[in-house]
Amino acid sequence: MAFYLTKPIKIPLEQDVGDVRQKLANLLKIKAEQIASFHLHKQSVDARNKSDVHFVCSYVVETSRKPHNATAYEQPQDVLQQATKLQTEASCVVVGAGPAGLFAALYLVKCGMRVTVVERGSDVSERKAKVDDYFNGGQFDENCNVQFGLGGAGTFSDGKLTTGISSPLTYTVFQQLVRSGAPREILTDALPHVGTDKLVNVVANLRDEIIGYGGKFLFDRTVTDFIFEYGVAKGVVLDGNERLFADSVLLACGHSARDLFSCLNRRGVDVTFKPFAVGLRIEHSREFINEAQYGKLFATHKDLPSASYKLAYNGAMHSCYSFCMCPGGVVVAANSERDTVVVNGMSNYLRNAQNSNSAIVVNVTAEDVAKFGYGTDALSGVRFQQDMERKAYLFAGDYVAPCQNVTDFIANRVSGKFDLTPSYPRGVKSVNLRELLPAEICDTICQALEVFEGKIKGFGSSGVLTGVESRTSSPVRIVRDATFQSNVRGLYPTGEGAGYAGGIVSSAVDGLKVAMAICKAYE
Repeated sequence: MAFYLTKPIKIPLEQDVGDVRQKLANLLKIKAEQIASFHLHKQSVDARNKSDVHFVCSYVVETSRKPHNATAYEQPQDVLQQATKLQTEASCVVVGAGPAGLFAALYLVKCGMRVTVVERGSDVSERKAKVDDYFNGGQFDENCNVQFGLGGAGTFSDGKLTTGISSPLTYTVFQQLVRSGAPREILTDALPHVGTDKLVNVVANLRDEIIGYGGKFLFDRTVTDFIFEYGVAKGVVLDGNERLFADSVLLACGHSARDLFSCLNRRGVDVTFKPFAVGLRIEHSREFINEAQYGKLFATHKDLPSASYKLAYNGAMHSCYSFCMCPGGVVVAANSERDTVVVNGMSNYLRNAQNSNSAIVVNVTAEDVAKFGYGTDALSGVRFQQDMERKAYLFAGDYVAPCQNVTDFIANRVSGKFDLTPSYPRGVKSVNLRELLPAEICDTICQALEVFEGKIKGFGSSGVLTGVESRTSSPVRIVRDATFQSNVRGLYPTGEGAGYAGGIVSSAVDGLKVAMAICKAYE
């Protein structure tokens, strides 16, 4: 017997995707009884023809016959299941409990290393309570918010698991997420997501598994400095001047740990500017997006998920694209510093909120940031982000988000009445968002909206924009070599904050890669 991956086949919406033995036999040109087993590999929606929206599915088939319309399939390895205990007493401090830190810590403890995870935010239940309170008008906590706390920034987003990387370690990440309580559908959906409501339990289970293998967590503790001796990392300094020593430091601090970027830069660690993107978050009604993507006939079909989109525009000076699309979601307050406003998107698993949203962002280079007047050093992008976020706060005040109709943004005028009810939890104020971002960023967004209107009719002529979307990715890269170490030996920059990942899956994969490299040194 051998396993084969089939070519995609069309499955009508109301058909059971598991009841396809004969259809597979016809595709493979073998008899149905010659299929020993099969399971769904990937499932996506084909809505190109609005009169015939259907699923497209591929399958892994076990058979003794070499079939047509299929290729040999070998299941990837699950490195977390195969991790072997090393004969070592080595220790590691993991800074940050986002996807990179959690997956790295889990691999390290399964290999027998002594691991302490330091997280400036709170454990997940307390974190959720603080975030909910802030959304409802309560106090802002600069150490525990949408950016900081167990699970990292991705916990209060959509739990999106789409990724552009092709690493075989993605298999391990998905399998572990399911073991930790994520829906099994993430293994087969072409656009998998967990949802914030489910992700809080997933990260709690990951935490418990790490503790079960002997790992420790220090919540509500901030790393204020690093212990370097003769060019080698020996640990970290915590608030209160407590020193925590270790044989290595895995830095998975996330893209908003600006104080650590500054500290590393000051201490001689090689930190450079990294391009990122900034812009606004656009909202339309979920009903509008569903109808635009599926057509009127299928817009409300019970078997179809809330519709998503992916849009891109390449201008003469800048590119502009949709990012972090949240079907049936809300716009959330994602600032991590006082007296600033930052927006992001969030969806629960069912994606059934009234609106759908996504970021509409423009790429920013080092040359752009210098031209905007923020300098040419490694932290120039950080200063640019901070300035926009402070302006957004001053525009509206009291953590209220500046907002504008799409049509009014294009026309360069303040909105009198919003086209739909903005979902930002702390309320919005009508302002001219053109005054928030540099002119060429705004011009690029306007050009892109015109192009997007041609792709989705009504997209660029309806809806609202809320600002500012500034945390798309890290504005710095903490340089590392082929061994994943910085110019300070024993310091391992990891994940999105270090500039080597973007999103939950790629961050988790990077955490695994770095952890495997650390363990390899002790084999």
